[in-house]
Parts: sequence; structure tokens; C-alpha cells
Amino acid sequence: MRINQLEPGHSILETTDKGEEIRFEVITVRSLGRRYEVTLRTAMGLESVIYPANAYVQIAA
Repeated sequence: MRINQLEPGHSILETTDKGEEIRFEVITVRSLGRRYEVTLRTAMGLESVIYPANAYVQIAA
């Protein structure tokens, strides 16, 4: 899914080098011109990441 289509409540999946899947819950998505700031809930708390507007992420079904 494109970053600009993410909405709060979506879950992002990341696969580690060991093949483990980690889920991150999307809390907020904010436009910063050609980039998007996505705040995620992780095991360590809240974390913000800035992505290019044309980036794609894998979401959980």
C-alpha cells in the first residue's frame, strides 16, 4: 500500500532477516509536502518515521 493511503488503525508488517514478522500499528499519518510522517506503536512505545510520498509498505490483512 502507498504511504499516502495509510490510515490510523492499519498494521504494517516488516519481515526480519530471520524471517520473523513484526507488526506496527499506525497511529497518525501527516503530510509534509513530498513526504509523510507516520507515527507507529511499537513494542518500545510510539515512534515516528518519515517516508517519501511514493513509498510502499506491506500491511496486514
